[in-house]
Amino acid sequence: MTKILMHEIEVRSSGSEKIDVPVKFDEHKVKECASSVIMLTHKSSSLKLAVLLDTRAHQRALVVIPGNRGTSRRVSDFYMEIYGINSNGKVVIYDTKSLADSDQQNEGMDSRQITNLQSQLTRKHISQARYEVRLPMFIRHSFYKFIFLKEVSTDEKHIFQCANGTTRYKIPFPLKPAKEYEINVFCGSCDGPGRYTLDAYPPLKFQAAMDKSHLRLLYKRAIEFCNDRSLHRRIHFLFRNKPHQYFDKIRSQNGGIMTKYMKNDGGDQASPLNRAIEGLFFSALLKTTPNRRTVVPPCSPFGNQRLHVGASFFLNPSNNLYFADFFCHYTNHHITLVVTKANSYSDKFCSENLIPLKSRGNPFLYYNMWQNGFFTNLAVNIEVFYTENIDIGELLSDKAAYFTFCYSTGYSRKKSFIGQRKNESCSVCNLNL
Repeated sequence: MTKILMHEIEVRSSGSEKIDVPVKFDEHKVKECASSVIMLTHKSSSLKLAVLLDTRAHQRALVVIPGNRGTSRRVSDFYMEIYGINSNGKVVIYDTKSLADSDQQNEGMDSRQITNLQSQLTRKHISQARYEVRLPMFIRHSFYKFIFLKEVSTDEKHIFQCANGTTRYKIPFPLKPAKEYEINVFCGSCDGPGRYTLDAYPPLKFQAAMDKSHLRLLYKRAIEFCNDRSLHRRIHFLFRNKPHQYFDKIRSQNGGIMTKYMKNDGGDQASPLNRAIEGLFFSALLKTTPNRRTVVPPCSPFGNQRLHVGASFFLNPSNNLYFADFFCHYTNHHITLVVTKANSYSDKFCSENLIPLKSRGNPFLYYNMWQNGFFTNLAVNIEVFYTENIDIGELLSDKAAYFTFCYSTGYSRKKSFIGQRKNESCSVCNLNL
């Protein structure tokens, strides 16, 4: 395959050191490119320099490395990354070169240490696999912001430039369901036509949400795991554990209203539910005693006070029920169900992205009208995410809820906020897409 000259890059220090780097690639690849980004990074990651070039014009570029407190930085302490970009922002050429020896590939680029604040990702339309990158607010007025997006499994890359004055960028194409991605953001100032000095922000790694076809496969796995009807037990209340200070504050400062919050990243990292809607978690977990009685667990990692709410509060004709997740944390398996108010915003989201269940005909948590009671499945830990605020005072006065205390084990504040990831090596609850 014929290699042609794409660009000629001259790198100079503020002293007398100079290196010429010819950038050559296969002719058919160069012809795909509309533009190029040449990025120089100091080995300490304390300085990044970037040059934007017109590939079709085979532009030359001069990069001058600024001094540091009156001393000259060595050119050989930098490595170069070359990105050839087509008209859609896709990276069709990528290469790295160490400027200590321009014929050698850099081997230290993955050990970078970055300490600035991280960008965030918002799932805008999960059913359409559309996402938005939210940059830290304090860089809103940075004139130049570049977003590097990489699909991890294929190493496919894209580069985008974010407009001045905004901290949000909508990725212009759908992401592949359940695939892992990495986003790197660079912001800084312009040193002249097409030349920039940039700061790097911590990489954001995430997994795109699975679509309904993938979720149906996970749902099928969950049904197969829960097919033993001998493990179904009657349940009267679902419960929620928190430190007693949490409930004290609700009753003294919030008028008795328990306020919903955003679902964390716990469970399957590709669950459509993560960081999508707000709610409150309750458990339908029961334990079997040596004399075969079923009781609620005597302890909890989430706090020493337990609010019990009648099962009919969740499973009734005014609500809808959905399957959202099936996962484990190396020991017990968990299933996440979502309960919504019919026709609410959360209900619309769930109907588009989750698996609807019948409250009288599913193997997880259901009402049996022949036995006039509610039942749960002991094969798994059933977690219910209820998507509305709850007036505790009203439930207590109606005798639809009550409090108890239990032993508290461990410290779960971080786990509750961030969410514990699923065991990715389990063959039962992983799809391995």
